[in-house]
Amino acid sequence: MNLYSSIAAILLYVVATGMQYRALDRSLSKSSLITGLAAMLFHAVAAITAIHTAKGMDLGVIQVLSLITWLVCLITVSTSLHRPLHNLLIPLYPLAAISLAAELLIPERQQLLQHQPLGVLCHILLSILAYSVLTIAATQAIVLALQDRMLREHHLKGLPSILPPLQTMEAMLFELIWAGFGLLTLAILTGGIYVDDMLAQHLIHKTVFSVLSWVLLAILLCGRVALGWRGKVAIRWTLWAFACLLLGYLGTKIALTIIMHTTTA
Repeated sequence: MNLYSSIAAILLYVVATGMQYRALDRSLSKSSLITGLAAMLFHAVAAITAIHTAKGMDLGVIQVLSLITWLVCLITVSTSLHRPLHNLLIPLYPLAAISLAAELLIPERQQLLQHQPLGVLCHILLSILAYSVLTIAATQAIVLALQDRMLREHHLKGLPSILPPLQTMEAMLFELIWAGFGLLTLAILTGGIYVDDMLAQHLIHKTVFSVLSWVLLAILLCGRVALGWRGKVAIRWTLWAFACLLLGYLGTKIALTIIMHTTTA
């Protein structure tokens, strides 16, 4: 991992957060955009060098979370150019900086993948993209819940005044859910086709939770189309689906770490 790239990205993320915070009541500021893009450029270098090593691909928890936070920031900035999502960058930039700091400070046993076929690499890429988009959707759902609660309590200043109307926020949430659902569908399909012997690779835990998340999202989208689900119902189902994905990924990584520690002890 490139130490200097990580430090540069962390500092630029902090600066970009401050710039965007000062522009709360406006659209994505030009200075914040430029600083954020510079931070993501350095972050990309750090993430790629941390994962792509001379011995193979290192897909440890911290490395993958760093890559996911980079993708989340990139997708959010890209979307902010034509949709009012820019204020989500205020919590997302610090999250990306924290993931980079964790790479620098927390030692982790390497989990290397060597000579993987193209289909497996496509499955990994689609999984990371699905996690990234659904992370943004979960963040959007939390912000939507806070906005709805504050409006019901007649708190019209603060968060509600700097966010788009509830209907716009809800429409953006379902756009993200549809995109995440499509990516997760492709990830599950490519995993079923190209990943051999899931039991031997200790992937059954991740598969079960990924499929459960897919089912929850499918029910939510069907409820949206057929019954007009919205508001608190949509928020709850989104967060449940994201929690399943998170449990599947982190649970698998923890289990693999314990197994590796036991076999080498």
